[in-house]
Amino acid sequence: MMEGHVRGQYEKEVAVVTGGNRGIGLEICKQLASKGVTVVLTARDEKRGAEAVKNLASQGLSNVLFHQLEVGDLSSAARLADFIREKFGKLDILVNNAAIAGSKTEISNPESFKLELAGMNAQEKLERIRRHTTDPYDKAEECLRTNYHGTKIVTEALLPLLHLSSHGRIVNISSRFGLLRFFSGEELKKELNNINNLSVERLDELSELFLKDFENGQLEPHGWPVEGGYPAYKVSKALANACSRIIAKKHPTLCINCVHPGYVNTDMNFHTGVLTVEEGTRGALILALLPKGGMTGAYLDCTEVASFVVAVVTGGNRGIGLEICKQLASNGITVVLTARDEKRGAEAVSTLGLSNVVYHQLEVSDPSSAARLADFIKEKFGKLDILVNNAGITGTTSNVGDLETFRQELAGMDDLMERIQTINKHITEPYEEAEKCLSFLFCSPHPMEGLLTCHLTMDYSGSILLQFFSGDELKEELNNIDSLSEQRVDELSELFLKDFKDGQLEARGWPKEGGFISYKESKALANAYSRILAKEHPSLCINCVHPGYVETDMNFQVGHLTVEELS
Repeated sequence: MMEGHVRGQYEKEVAVVTGGNRGIGLEICKQLASKGVTVVLTARDEKRGAEAVKNLASQGLSNVLFHQLEVGDLSSAARLADFIREKFGKLDILVNNAAIAGSKTEISNPESFKLELAGMNAQEKLERIRRHTTDPYDKAEECLRTNYHGTKIVTEALLPLLHLSSHGRIVNISSRFGLLRFFSGEELKKELNNINNLSVERLDELSELFLKDFENGQLEPHGWPVEGGYPAYKVSKALANACSRIIAKKHPTLCINCVHPGYVNTDMNFHTGVLTVEEGTRGALILALLPKGGMTGAYLDCTEVASFVVAVVTGGNRGIGLEICKQLASNGITVVLTARDEKRGAEAVSTLGLSNVVYHQLEVSDPSSAARLADFIKEKFGKLDILVNNAGITGTTSNVGDLETFRQELAGMDDLMERIQTINKHITEPYEEAEKCLSFLFCSPHPMEGLLTCHLTMDYSGSILLQFFSGDELKEELNNIDSLSEQRVDELSELFLKDFKDGQLEARGWPKEGGFISYKESKALANAYSRILAKEHPSLCINCVHPGYVETDMNFQVGHLTVEELS
């Protein structure tokens, strides 16, 4: 019954699989067809392609048909597109699987060699195969033409048909060898990772530059992969990964992702892989059958999301933080949701139900807690792209009696200031809460500084916040970033708490009117610190944002913006 339901769910869908006549490609064709998808199995060799289709038909899969395709040939890709358009009128799934190693391996006795490899671990097997492998220029050229240009050509030819689907998906079979860690040149790595400034035309230029450097023996001086061999394969997959991300950004209505299948048992590695083809296709099938609105621009390592972009969100278990986690993750970003309370953090991850959101405990004002988070990110991802400092408290205590009655009272007020003034009547601001607020809101970014690649503090703009200060000298000092230092901001934090304790806030020009005194002060200091940090680290994008009066538990759920509108 369940099997019939699955087949019915996908039986109107059409998929193209390149390199579908053997190995991973053949298994993907088989698995998609078994779910009711009509599969166009493509291969360069007509005889082998037809035999593969015949083999699948003998297994009861009559919904697989063959079409010849030379992936690096524009006219061949155009003929495939014409065929799909005439026969089906659309395309739902494209799996770019066709690839070659870009090397030449010479083994005198293949069967004996397989037996020799059988007793080794994966790394030993790769090293032993590498000893019998050379990397001639003609193979490198063919590798780039197939793995990078071929993927791009087929994708561009079929994009119009994918847009005719109600839910178009592209799956690019990648490899761990395509990761940028294999490149020695920092400038190259930086350029290939910066999708906002990268274009397909530039990728084409880099492809040509690599081949030129390959031919001239200049790979190592120019930062291309050299260690461990297979340089053309590594570069071709890295370029294909970057191309996938560029196309995903240009076509946000499609789900476009990459997947590393793992070390799969195929003829490319003399059938010495540690995974069967069935196991190796699981990640590709997850991406091929993603629901509408699923992740895009992501990279799966087997079946786990290992996206190109990693983000940390503090205070991510509720309200604005939780929605930011949700929105980032839905765009293919791996999100580390942090919260002080482990139970609430774990529940938030479970509620989101997104495989690319993980939880890590964090007490934002505790340097040792921040250090543990930094170690976790370093070990698991090796980098951090986005830091959203969202965690915050008001620095007050409230006594509103029945909470639901109070919310209803506030909800009946149309005027924003009237709501805030009513809340003010029910709050007090004891010193210990002010101290906690400064520690929580201002001090929290400091331990995280070493992690920064992009820093966003959920905050008011500096000019708006300083209007709450009565002292012109204080305002002038906090606004003069050229003369302000992090050490001076720390001193101001201590001075504010001393004046708070001694009842000298108004005399010194600190915020006093309208309540939430320590909250205003902490945000002003955090803004100033953010601007200092931005000046010290010009290569990073460091900004603040005021989200608006958002409906959260901090304001008894009576804000006039939803958390979705904030994002």
